[in-house]
Amino acid sequence: MFGPHSPSRRIVVGLDGSRAAMQAVRWAVDEAVDRNVPLWLLYAIDDTGDGRTDAAAQIATAEKTVRSAISTIESLGTPVKAEAEIVRRHPVTALLEASRSAAMVCVGSIGFDHAVRGRIGSTRSALATSAHCPVAVVPRTPHPASHGAGLVLAVVDGSSATDRVLELGVAEARLRAAPLRVFTMSRARRGRQADTAAPVDQRAVADAERRVARWRSKQPNLDIEPVSDHNGLLNYLEHLQRNGTPIQLIVVDPRRPGPVDVLLGASARAPLEAAGCTVMTCDRTRWL
Repeated sequence: MFGPHSPSRRIVVGLDGSRAAMQAVRWAVDEAVDRNVPLWLLYAIDDTGDGRTDAAAQIATAEKTVRSAISTIESLGTPVKAEAEIVRRHPVTALLEASRSAAMVCVGSIGFDHAVRGRIGSTRSALATSAHCPVAVVPRTPHPASHGAGLVLAVVDGSSATDRVLELGVAEARLRAAPLRVFTMSRARRGRQADTAAPVDQRAVADAERRVARWRSKQPNLDIEPVSDHNGLLNYLEHLQRNGTPIQLIVVDPRRPGPVDVLLGASARAPLEAAGCTVMTCDRTRWL
């Protein structure tokens, strides 16, 4: 019923039956239309468990979830090609393999695996830090302005991925006709918690400002400004929320330790869900 694609540039959505995954499907539809690429719905049946789960029941659940996702896409009335595949593989392994030929991979912020096994963001964290393409982690309940209004935030910390984060942030801001803010945070070190009150390296701040100035000259119609004075990334997100400033998207690099640990960690779950914004990592292959 649901078969594999021939490899192509596409947006892959990881399905697991959760509400967040279905929201990821809705979010990915607009991304696919904007980029004129197809959607590929991927449901991975995890065979690494205790083996007591009935195989037929697993397939039935997977097919029901896929049909629900396709119905959701059809209900949006958006002209997008969508296909699906059900595989027997660990979800992270399946999504990482799919990322090799994808334009983007989308997953929900909190999935069925988290709800059942109590693991916080295991799939999303492993995927975000190892995928071969950008990864979007979509919240369960998006802000009403999360697609079509609100700013895009690019988070840099002076790492070698700064160019790629800014490049992706600019592209996403232009795609949405949104303002872009470039936040410089203190660079995490092994053994030290990220996003602490440690002072930001002023060289990194100056470097970000120079890069922002270059992008202004390249994209004069883009509203782009640097930000570095809010004593931590989470404090800045809370500042935006208090001031009623919606955020569509936060772009970070997947290097660890770094911004991705802050945004996909337990302390960020409440502010991100309240903001209803998506977190997107750039691809590792461009800067490794």
